[in-house]
Formats: sequence, C-alpha cells, structure tokens
Amino acid sequence: MKTSLALLSMALSCTAAAAGPDVQQLLVQYRCSICHAEQETLAGPSYADITKAYRGQKQAVALLAARIRIGAHDGGLWHMPPHPEVSKAAADALARYILTVGACSSAMTSSSETCGKSR
Repeated sequence: MKTSLALLSMALSCTAAAAGPDVQQLLVQYRCSICHAEQETLAGPSYADITKAYRGQKQAVALLAARIRIGAHDGGLWHMPPHPEVSKAAADALARYILTVGACSSAMTSSSETCGKSR
C-alpha cells in the first residue's frame, strides 16, 4: 500500500513537472538538450544522474540553480559552462524540473510505472 501511494505521489509530481510549458520553453531557449537528456549521458550528465548526485540534499534546487548560472568544472574533459543569461527564477524552475524529471526517469528504470508522462 505504501509503495502504491509513493508511486502515485511521484506520478502526480512528474506529471506536474512535465506539463510546465514555461520550463519546456526554457529548455529550448537555453539549448539544454545539446548536452543533457533524461536518461542518457551526452556531453553532460543525464537528468537522472543529476538527481542522484543531489539526492538527500535539502538545498538541492538552490544548489543546482546556482550551478546552472555559474557553471562547474568537476574534472574530465567536459564542464558545465556558466549561463549568466539565465535569470535566478528561470534557473530555479529548470532545477526543479530537472530534479523531478530525473527522479521520474530513475523510477521508470526500476519500475513498470510510467511516472505520469507519455513517451
């Protein structure tokens, strides 16, 4: 029963995150898909991997939003370039979306549930 309620709660959260037309517009405007995808590692980590990296951190949205704006170089050949053109509000919205969709992507690989998104 608890598992069903948790999956239902996640599905509702994922549906809300996936439905935001403003976030989708921001993803296109800032060309996020050039380096990132929901489950695949491209030039940058997948949203699922980003979510895993921030799991359990109370300030995950704020930390990720800051990383979007100031960039990061964690080693390796690739790094996240700074995006100062992204407003704080837009970075916060993108971070919330990435963390929610990443959680949905992770759940979908370990469950037959669809997290409320059509593929």
